[in-house]
Order: sequence, then structure tokens, then C-alpha cells
Amino acid sequence: MAYGYDEQEYRPLRGRALEEVKGFLAQQGLTWEADVTYTVLLRDGAGRLAATASLQEDVIKCVAVAEDLRGEGLTATVLTAVRREALRRGKRRLFLYTKPENRLLFAGLGFYEVARTGRVLLMEDRRRGFAAWAEGLRRNDAAGTVGAVVLNANPMTRGHRYLIEEAASRCDFLYLLVVSEDKSAVPAPDRLALVAAATADLPRVAVAGTDRYLVSSATFPAYFLKEKADAGAVWTDLDIAVFLRLAKTLGITRRFVGSEPFCPVTAAYNAAMAEALPQGGVELIEVPRLAEDGVPVSATAVRRLLAEGRWREIRPLVPQAVFDYFSRPENRGAVLERLAAAGRP
Repeated sequence: MAYGYDEQEYRPLRGRALEEVKGFLAQQGLTWEADVTYTVLLRDGAGRLAATASLQEDVIKCVAVAEDLRGEGLTATVLTAVRREALRRGKRRLFLYTKPENRLLFAGLGFYEVARTGRVLLMEDRRRGFAAWAEGLRRNDAAGTVGAVVLNANPMTRGHRYLIEEAASRCDFLYLLVVSEDKSAVPAPDRLALVAAATADLPRVAVAGTDRYLVSSATFPAYFLKEKADAGAVWTDLDIAVFLRLAKTLGITRRFVGSEPFCPVTAAYNAAMAEALPQGGVELIEVPRLAEDGVPVSATAVRRLLAEGRWREIRPLVPQAVFDYFSRPENRGAVLERLAAAGRP
């Protein structure tokens, strides 16, 4: 604890203290994020709020120090408290999003750059965290033209299989990167296993997860953005920056995506990639969606049939491994519970 300051911890922050922190952050152009579950406050001898930091899962958020007290080491004090709490919860690594101009401050506190854009910097507290992850994905047999497909596969469909086949036919080696964040109806480990099973017959294809580095929008804190409407675009730019760093390690020069007729967010993401990826030496190739009777095959349609209890009707829409998965009542039940919790198919 910093000398002369009182440390207070909240799990979570509520009531009068919450309103005080909201005001404190607002004074510095920041906003409170309601998903945090731990907050530490430092108060001076007069009880005035001097510094704060919060934790949500493995992401540090809402770090702020009173302007007239900067340079006294208070950032280090609140980060020490957050790290102590993270260890208590079994979190062995932490991420931090901040403004690029804060890089040296947090580098001096043991954080290392993962990727940056003009408006946001992603850091982690492992010196070689990203590098070790990326190098662990690299395959020795990845030669020639190397491509990549990043997919959520919630669940894997014949449309995904068609995209993968098309991508594999246009390169010599293909990485399939399955989103690791467990926010979908089909649990993340099952999605990864199903993609691997449904593509096991394809040569020169490697399946891996994205860990916490790619497509992790649920944990992207926008608290330091003045214009909240920019959050989606800022996250997109950062995700592309992270992918380009990975592409450099793995030798990826082509990224394949399916055309997106349904979701405007994904369509906008594809458009952003089409503009940004070539600047990093990666070509974006959009593959038209597989359609059945003129209707594009989609994971949304599969989830809707499951929610309506018509699970047998998914057979023509999914690979055999996925149909076998949903043939087991326990798997259907678990997915239906997650669908109900999300409130939508």
C-alpha cells in the first residue's frame, strides 16, 4: 500500500462508492464498466479518492489516478492489489487495454505490448505470452502459400465445411482458428473438437483455438473511449492488428471468409479486413456462402431448429460429426440451456 493512503476493496462495487467512482472516472474522460467484479480504491488522509482499478475475469479495467497525484506510484499500488485478487481467483495472466500514449507507464509496471492501433493498445503481463502462443501454433509442414480461416462454428455447418474446402484448394496449407471465447451456445471445447472431427479427412489443414488473443469482443473495455459508438470499429482494428502479428509468425498470406448476407456487424468486419489486411501483406478472399434451395446454410438456422425441438432436421445442414453430437440428449440439453440463457437462437 502507498504510504499515507487507505486501501479499500469491493467485490463488487456498489452504492455510494460506485457513484463516487463513476464521477471520478468521468473527470478523466473515462466511464464505468458494469461487468467488473472487483475494484480497489485508494483514499488520501482526508478520504478523497486518489486512485482506482478494477478486474473483470482476466482483464484489468477502469484504471485511473487523480491528476494532481500522478507520479507518486499510485498506479503501481492499485495494480498490485488487482494482481493479488487475480491470483486469489486462479488467474495466472492478465490483459490490459489502454491508450497508446500510456505504453511506457504500463511497460514499467510489467506489461508487454501485444498489438496496437492509433486509438488502443493491448498489453499482457507475460513477456512472451503472445509469441509463445503463436509459435506453439506453427506447423513445420506449413509451406508454400499459407492461408487461414477464423471461425466460431456455433455449430459447425456444411457451409463452414464448404468454406474450408474452398480455402484449402486455394493454398498449400491452411490454419483453422476456432474462437476460444466461451460465449456461444455450443461450448468452446466442443466447437473446437467438432471442427477438428469434421475436417479430419482434409490434408494440410491444422485446427487450433484463438486463446484470448483473437475475436474476444466480450472483454474489450471501451471505458477509455470518449465516443462509445466507436467501440466496435476500434475493436475491429485491434483484432486485425493482432491477426496480422500472428500472420507474420505463421507465414499466412491469405485469409478466407464467407460472404455475409445476414449480419451487418460481420459484413462490416469483413469490409474492414478487406481494406486493412493487404497493408500487412495478407490477401482477403471472400467465398460465396453455400446455399440449399437458394437459402444460405447458416449456424443460426441450425440453432433455431434445435431451439424448436426439430433437431433431426439439421441433418442436411451439418457434417456427420455435428449431427452425431446433437444426437446425444445431454449435448442438446446443454446447448438449449445456453440458448435459453442468451435469450435468442
